Amino acid sequence: MDRVRKRSGVDNTIKATIKIRPENGWFNRQYFTVANVLKIITFLILCLFIYKKSTQSKQENDDSLFYLANPKVDDIYFLDFRILSDNLRPNEKYRIAKVVDITGDVVTLLYGNIFYLRQQALKDSIRYGQLRYKDYFESKRYDLTLTQLKTMHDTSAIYMIKRPDNNMLFGNYINNPETELSTNLYIPGKRENLAGLSLLKSDYLENNLQQAFERFSASAQLGFAPGQVNLAQMYLNGEYIDKDLSQALYWFNQAALQSDKSGVLKYVIVCRQVEYCQEADFFQALFDAGVNIKVREIDFTLSAN
Repeated sequence: MDRVRKRSGVDNTIKATIKIRPENGWFNRQYFTVANVLKIITFLILCLFIYKKSTQSKQENDDSLFYLANPKVDDIYFLDFRILSDNLRPNEKYRIAKVVDITGDVVTLLYGNIFYLRQQALKDSIRYGQLRYKDYFESKRYDLTLTQLKTMHDTSAIYMIKRPDNNMLFGNYINNPETELSTNLYIPGKRENLAGLSLLKSDYLENNLQQAFERFSASAQLGFAPGQVNLAQMYLNGEYIDKDLSQALYWFNQAALQSDKSGVLKYVIVCRQVEYCQEADFFQALFDAGVNIKVREIDFTLSAN
């Protein structure tokens, strides 16, 4: 009888243990209801979303800092214009700017004519192709140094920078695609300039900068204005050869005398950095040479003689 009682006691203990564990343990049936499972899934999805957004935000900031330090034409700047101006309407908050030129450490921007209320609207405007409208950007150019742009980024006036890939951003073109017209007309210096541009972008050649310099020099000597501008850029940036502002000004001037707009604008930017250079003398020389130029605002008067 004692053995039977003992055995029965053991069984009762085991049964009690089995009964207690499901009620108080992790695998409680009441815990795994449909509602609780949905809550867990929702929580995990929320955590994943927050993680992806934080990772994306960090990547965008890292990209922006890189693009800021290494600007390229057509980079798109997203601006919080409330930091730059106090004279705005309540619905005027955000604005787009585009890099249209780089001369040494001076970046030239065009501001968009449209203000936006929300940041998402800026992306949508690019997605819908608004940047390709003829009058989307102002005609006024803003020349800003890399230091000034860095300050704008540090104050969140520039809160994001994007770089188009093959003229595309957010699924649409930044600029209207240009159709290259085939022509058999020979233009002295054009072929050399195109070769120089290709060499300038080549990473697989050790002496690509030297070869690019030689091609641009040949193009410039043949009187091809874009080649003269590119040669001046190499002197200005100190690429392959030592930085030489005098040579840069000389070749920008040669291009400007051929009514090359880029040559005119870049000459002025560099001239303002050189003590001996006189902007008034430059415009007077262009005027005397019969160059058709439009000057919006100047602090001097050109002579007709």
